[in-house]
Amino acid sequence: MQLDFPTIRSFFRRYGGYVIIFFHTIGLFLLGGHWRQDYVFLTSYNLLLLMAVYLVSTETPKNKFTYILPVVLGFAIEVVGTNTGWPFGEYTYGSALGLSIANTPLMIGVLWWLLIRSMYDVLSVKISSVWAKSLLVGVAMTAMDVLIEPVAIELNFWSWEGESVPLSNYIAWFVLSTLFTRITASGHAKNPMSLWVLMVLNVFFTILCLRY
Repeated sequence: MQLDFPTIRSFFRRYGGYVIIFFHTIGLFLLGGHWRQDYVFLTSYNLLLLMAVYLVSTETPKNKFTYILPVVLGFAIEVVGTNTGWPFGEYTYGSALGLSIANTPLMIGVLWWLLIRSMYDVLSVKISSVWAKSLLVGVAMTAMDVLIEPVAIELNFWSWEGESVPLSNYIAWFVLSTLFTRITASGHAKNPMSLWVLMVLNVFFTILCLRY
């Protein structure tokens, strides 16, 4: 069998969901025990693998610039947030998410991109209004952040200055997620991995929340 890009793409479009489940299952074992601090550094590599599977599986977007733009927007607002405390609140990143620039891990932009693209793709199946989809992505992104926060704090992905996560964080996530989704809506591209990404990440963080 000739191993060219169309063949690789076809493989991941068909079996990529199982690949995602496989390396997140390993992640649950590594991060679910008392030894988790020894392996938390692998989180950034997990995100890279997830990004690679998602990129290979996607259809070619009509607007490649706006397709990838959530990476830039997400990273840029996080740089502002970590260095000024606005708009999320006072927080700092740990070393678990890998290489950082301006006190902000590069992988955080990838996470914004994966979530926005996946959620918008899934919602596009039943909803036609761009603003309606953008608002629902904002709600879903905020709900995802609520789920992620306890795990992220426990694993030192990031930490907050106060004892609890400020309300401003969730308000900012909703507003910015909605705006970023609307701004990049023309970059929509169908991807069979979108539903897999959302299902696996929700199960992954739910299990870790219960574990901790």
